[in-house]
Amino acid sequence: MAIAAERGLEVYGGDINTAYLNAWLDIRQYLCSINGYPCQVNGHMYVVLKALYGLHQPGREWNSELNQWFLDHGYQRSLTEPCLYFKFEGETIVYVLVYVDDIFVATNVESYKEELFKDLNDAYGLKDQGRLTQYLGVEIEQTHESIKISQGKYAREILEKFGYQDAHAVGNPMETNVRLAPLETDERSETSFSYREAIGMLMYLATSTRPDLAFTLGQLSRCVANPSAKHVGAAKRVLRYLAGTVYYGITYARKQDEVDEVVLEGYSDSDWANNPEQRKSTTGFVFTLAGGAITWMSRRQSIIALSTAEAEYVAACEASMETMAESNILQEILPMHSVKLKIGIDNQAAHVMATNPTYSRRTRHIELCWHFVCEQVQKGVIKLHKIPGEENPADAFTKALDKKRLEGLLQLVGVSHAK
Repeated sequence: MAIAAERGLEVYGGDINTAYLNAWLDIRQYLCSINGYPCQVNGHMYVVLKALYGLHQPGREWNSELNQWFLDHGYQRSLTEPCLYFKFEGETIVYVLVYVDDIFVATNVESYKEELFKDLNDAYGLKDQGRLTQYLGVEIEQTHESIKISQGKYAREILEKFGYQDAHAVGNPMETNVRLAPLETDERSETSFSYREAIGMLMYLATSTRPDLAFTLGQLSRCVANPSAKHVGAAKRVLRYLAGTVYYGITYARKQDEVDEVVLEGYSDSDWANNPEQRKSTTGFVFTLAGGAITWMSRRQSIIALSTAEAEYVAACEASMETMAESNILQEILPMHSVKLKIGIDNQAAHVMATNPTYSRRTRHIELCWHFVCEQVQKGVIKLHKIPGEENPADAFTKALDKKRLEGLLQLVGVSHAK
């Protein structure tokens, strides 16, 4: 969506009818006839030729079939994202994203989309959904100024399932300064609430269009097997927060002028030793394109950092790994554009460690893998710059914040009411 907004493209959708049945099986399969089926002969079996639903191979066989179709029609397959195809012809731009039988097309020439869908319909049978308004449960609003994505319908379904559609809303998903500890040995698990199901449903929101839920759900998901009453209370608070932010989403602004440079702007942060049981830190990062968040993460670090600077350095490395992955995709599908990578951090010591690699007794123990960020900065691939802590959106991915600060940071990455 961000690339479509960045390049001024319109987004369309299509659905292929009974997709798997269009593919042939490479490995021979046999079936016995059910009792009463015509032409049943004792000892005879049926050879399965097509990729029937319910077998093990159909998903892969259909993917191979559709992949070959796109290659035969002049599309290139992305090396970094195998479900993404693209084609450039003069000023015409076409991107195609495939999810099983759902076809997502972004292009600047509608007639090209119509030709593509006609060819797919002739080959497999396809329903043209026109300009996309929803894709895989994500609602899409396209205007001349922006593309907005949200999951209001799904959020309402969650609230209705757990009876929170009329709940009194709260301003943040998690209370500040709250410690969610694992169950003590003599403490009983809370089973009166469908905790695991609630966290699972909310997680799809947090990973798709709701970065504001990422930190809280990262904390709550650590105890899905044995939640305490405190965990259940925190999960219910998320539902109350959701009741007041049903229409939150991400906005990607359309570029008014053609530019030759694409800037992937990122932010990283950490909360040192905020896990009392293991004393591990939390990494948080978020990256934006076209003014909106495209990827984000809140997770516990794998090591015990010995200082705030070390935790921030590790977080910057994890953020640099993510931005390199995103950069690989951008450079592949935007060959005529230069891709600039920026990461903002708010810790001076970590910034010095990454930009001026002189190691002291306090830092020389750091494992080699975490120096990846330093290497990329020295090569000029990533520009690491210092930003004020109050202007770092990644802060929302490392700790619980009050309503005012949370809303302010979310606006910096394009997250707000979509309606």
